[in-house]
Amino acid sequence: MAHLEKEYMVKEITNRFKNSSGLIVANFEKVGVVEIDALRRKLEKHSAGLIVTKNTFIKKALSTLELDDVKQYIQGSTGIAVYNDDPVAVAKTLFDFSKDHESFKVRGGLVEGQVVNEEKTKELSELPSRHVLLATVVNRMKSPIAGFVNVLSGPIRGFVNVLNQISKKKD
Repeated sequence: MAHLEKEYMVKEITNRFKNSSGLIVANFEKVGVVEIDALRRKLEKHSAGLIVTKNTFIKKALSTLELDDVKQYIQGSTGIAVYNDDPVAVAKTLFDFSKDHESFKVRGGLVEGQVVNEEKTKELSELPSRHVLLATVVNRMKSPIAGFVNVLSGPIRGFVNVLNQISKKKD
């Protein structure tokens, strides 16, 4: 590969890292191309992508962005999942894939600006998805309001029942 091509590759990888919210590093040794393509399709559903290239290119891109702490996870056959929206969904996808492929291991990455190891990434994958968390928050916000409306409507309901009983007695 010519020197300019290598520089271009590093620049492209750097741009992908820079334009993403975070990244998760995995080792995909002894995983076939068909399985990696299937993983890519699953990640695309969560607006994420999988970068598979030479480790030297990845390390140079990380150095350019001053993310040297992430370089410790770049060893062997490395794939990096870059995402824009939901780190939980991406982590779940990667750990689900690792259940079916023993040689696929999640090593760590960069989530919300913090370097995380495999354990923290595993904890992240066990969280409910972003949509479930948002629904839970909305439900919790709605509960006090619904209770307040119930309390306010109680006396009116009682008054209507009294009027209803009086009208039945007069008939």
